[in-house]
Amino acid sequence: MVERADSGALLLELVLARQTKDELTKICRRFQIKGVSGLRKSKLVAFLCQRLPIIAAGKMLSWDQSIYDLVREITTFGRAHHLDPAVGNPVEDYLLEEYIGFAKTVDDTAYLVIPLEYQEIFYAFDGELYRQKVAGNTEIARLSRGLLHYYGCLTLAELSEMLNRLLPKPVETVRIGEVLREIGFHNWHIVYERGRFCDGRLTDLDYLLRELKEREALEYRPLTYQEVWQAGEPGFFHRNPRQLREVRRFLQKHGLNEAAPYFLDLLFSLVQTDLSPPEIVYALLENSDSVTEDDITELALVVFDFYHSVPHWVLKGFSPEEIMERASAKPEQENGPHRAIVYDFATKQPLSPESPCPCGSKRSFGACCGSA
Repeated sequence: MVERADSGALLLELVLARQTKDELTKICRRFQIKGVSGLRKSKLVAFLCQRLPIIAAGKMLSWDQSIYDLVREITTFGRAHHLDPAVGNPVEDYLLEEYIGFAKTVDDTAYLVIPLEYQEIFYAFDGELYRQKVAGNTEIARLSRGLLHYYGCLTLAELSEMLNRLLPKPVETVRIGEVLREIGFHNWHIVYERGRFCDGRLTDLDYLLRELKEREALEYRPLTYQEVWQAGEPGFFHRNPRQLREVRRFLQKHGLNEAAPYFLDLLFSLVQTDLSPPEIVYALLENSDSVTEDDITELALVVFDFYHSVPHWVLKGFSPEEIMERASAKPEQENGPHRAIVYDFATKQPLSPESPCPCGSKRSFGACCGSA
């Protein structure tokens, strides 16, 4: 260990000694380390040098492939990793915020430094079994992200049950929770709120839970492994070919190709709220400089199409179109021509034009999906 320290690697003690007393206290609060308020800085540094490697070792057991690759690049290959504040990197953010890595400035250039003690732990872990664990953690995180894309929020028990239907080998619920709490936010945009893992685009958990309770009779949309895996990819959103063509054409016309990921993510987020399609149109106008009120008719058509063809969290992963397709029935009539009777898929009750539309738009059925 001393030989590597002499060759330029930084010992944890040296890294911590460069921090102020307030910064060291912040580290203690981050990891809920108590009983250190009366320690002098030198004693606090010595104490943290004993505790932090143990904490770091526990974190390494929940890492995914992206974190593993960057740490291996720095430790095993000894490559200097340049920190560029202008380019967001969730792995860098994770390592810095969890005090696995520290920023070091040399000649006005910032680098990510991993203390030698952490490198030694990583060397000890790194092997075939550890790489399999990393691959398993990555699969858990990506599939969880995919499930939440369709369902919005799930308790750990619900998430564990759904994951174990997809995974080739069962995984303990405790491990799933550990992995998602450790890496879910930074790398997979998964937040933990009030006992539930949620899609990071969630804006109103109360609304979602209230609507889900009203649809207890509705089963979750069944998903295949491939569907969930694909939905776990960053930037993915569910779409059908017709709707995709309309969105692309609109974005190209208004020069929004570069802003497409932001536009689509915003549109998807707005669809998951209690806003009606007209309200979503005006919300997009407020957040898109290139789209003006002169384009409101065209934008309204895009929003209406998107709204009815993407999965809604309150509909447990179904789109309004799919709900209406499953709810529609055309029973045989003994006398006279066939007459279509549309049923609410959740309540099994027939819908009149004045009934609330089951897509969740808060409009009447006749003025919304029933108009089709």
